[in-house]
Amino acid sequence: MCGENMEYLGKVEKFVLGYIWFDYFGKIYFSRGSQEAEEFLADTIASDIAKDQRMHSKISSALKEAIKKLKEYWMIEVSGYEVSLTSYGEQVAKALNKDEYNKIKEEIASGRI
Repeated sequence: MCGENMEYLGKVEKFVLGYIWFDYFGKIYFSRGSQEAEEFLADTIASDIAKDQRMHSKISSALKEAIKKLKEYWMIEVSGYEVSLTSYGEQVAKALNKDEYNKIKEEIASGRI
């Protein structure tokens, strides 16, 4: 069932799920200042992975859209100071293997979105 759920997710959505799952064990805490949580989170992740500063804006924009989509699909919850996988999101994230996640991460970091 969960493998099927991965099929309708794009590369960036899969990356966001994997990033939260593999790199942060399902939950990220942050302090966002005046930005909306999704925008701050997207900028933070883009800053973490972008290999080229010129790609930061492109990556950040794609991540923001992916975060919104994952919220709509009830795979993540975003509050003012944390983002976490829902139980459904965790099931879907577990279907992503670490090698596939690392490949996707490398592609996105290089701007291949």
